[in-house]
Amino acid sequence: MTRRRSFSPWWFVWLVTSLIVLATSGMFALAHFRTGGTATEGPVATPNARGVAVADVSPTTVAIVTGGTFRAGIIGKIETLNPLLARTTAEAAVSQLLFESLVWVDGSGLPQPELAEQWQVSDDGLTYTIRLRRGVLWHDGQPFTARDVLFTVRLIQDPGFPGDATLATFWRSVGVEVIDAYTLRFRLTEPYAPFLTHLTVPILPEHALQGTLATDLPESAFSKRPVGTGPFMIDAVDLEKGSIELVRSPSFDRPAPLFDRVVVQLYDSTEEALAAFRRGELDGLDLVPWAAARDPRLVGERARVYAPLLAGYTALFLNNQAQLFADVRVRQAISAAIDRVALVRDVLGGQGEPGNGPIPPTSWAYQEQTYRFDPVMARQLLRDAGWEDQNGDGILEQGGLNFRFTLLVNVDDPPRVAVAQAVARQLAEVGIAVTVQPVAAQTLQRQLLNREYTAAIFGWMSGTGDPDVFELWHSSQADIGTNVTGFRNRTVDVLLEEARRSRDQAERRSLYVEFQRLFAEYVPAVILYYPRYCFLVTDRIGGVDANPLIKPEDHFRQIVRWYRMRE
Repeated sequence: MTRRRSFSPWWFVWLVTSLIVLATSGMFALAHFRTGGTATEGPVATPNARGVAVADVSPTTVAIVTGGTFRAGIIGKIETLNPLLARTTAEAAVSQLLFESLVWVDGSGLPQPELAEQWQVSDDGLTYTIRLRRGVLWHDGQPFTARDVLFTVRLIQDPGFPGDATLATFWRSVGVEVIDAYTLRFRLTEPYAPFLTHLTVPILPEHALQGTLATDLPESAFSKRPVGTGPFMIDAVDLEKGSIELVRSPSFDRPAPLFDRVVVQLYDSTEEALAAFRRGELDGLDLVPWAAARDPRLVGERARVYAPLLAGYTALFLNNQAQLFADVRVRQAISAAIDRVALVRDVLGGQGEPGNGPIPPTSWAYQEQTYRFDPVMARQLLRDAGWEDQNGDGILEQGGLNFRFTLLVNVDDPPRVAVAQAVARQLAEVGIAVTVQPVAAQTLQRQLLNREYTAAIFGWMSGTGDPDVFELWHSSQADIGTNVTGFRNRTVDVLLEEARRSRDQAERRSLYVEFQRLFAEYVPAVILYYPRYCFLVTDRIGGVDANPLIKPEDHFRQIVRWYRMRE
């Protein structure tokens, strides 16, 4: 049985990202929201058959103005332009324009070629041979080769690497070998099917950083004025004033950007950024809080709100080792007593999609599960489990024990606190008394990892887009890992083990479909809703869509296809 943890650098990041980043970046948003204007004024985000927002204006129906400048606003700060050191959405977003990786991962979680042209996997699943794209140039005109990939990996593997520690831990278990200028080989210690989705690490130029120690990366000149292979290159940078000017790279044609320049302006406050957007000083604005995005007075008449689904969810996590939740019928009852549709509609104002299972609906491995809000069934399941209101006070009892518990939620996310309070009201309808206790994100993180909780509402975000959820639900992670519910099921263990080993996507999907079915049966947690990421674009810009994203910054990849429409 596979129990190693080395091939999941996101085992800790998923928690921190969900509790802190989601709370501060305004990621939750309504898909097909529109403010002002008429149907002919610009791209309007509307839902397709899968509920994914897409623009309804195509290049064939409008006059396209090529060239010019796209003016992007971001609420937040940037301290480094080195993509290996990026810690904020703002830093990662700009990196999308400057740098490339061996692969990029589409919204469904499938790896797509970028600097890698093709790859082969050995029969034993341990060796990945990567063939690189030829003719790629760095922004300074030097050729990109396999030596740059080796150099980048060596930086991450260095004991003094100052970036993400979990990223470094992952890559230190991977061997890398240059075969020739455009071929390299990665060697794993055991089969790991999601490996290709980890090749999204931005590649740095060896010639520009040779001689720079890993520990010195933050203070290097490169981190202020980097050289990449992406569609745009640095023209001017003033991080003190929060301004970054990029110009189209003359050698980039995959495809060539339609804009000549991108100017990124950073803002300290939402109010300042929205004012600039309303005045027409910006063509797009990121990290907009949902409350502001849905207010026409704040975003202006020409704003279009796009809200793609993200690869994650917010859930009610139940400590399966707690006496209250040890009986599966109780967990099933709680699931039936929670109206996810009402939570999204009435509490979140459309800031997500109702939850259905532990793999996001955008994933290639997703399988919709049968779910219904049924308080009558919930009460019957609780009675079958021995819980009844014996004294008429409205609270269920069993053997002198009242069915009441404390529900933790991170205080820095007001929408999530509101969801927790709504869940408490819904459970009260079936005789379960819940006290909502908002706590600091770091406190909640510690209590979860130490199993010092009964129930909690928090989020999970995929780091790679692959459906591998071994770290969250495998029994080996139940005591000291990130399976904080303590859920244990031998059949689920086998499914998750085989799914991360198999090279066959159809087989992997079959395994994950069965995992999702068992999850719905045993209910170790109740998936409440799936988040959306909100960004604004003026109706003067075309080519925008709201296809699903793995990470918020991934939508910056689209800018090469965006264009200004002739008015």
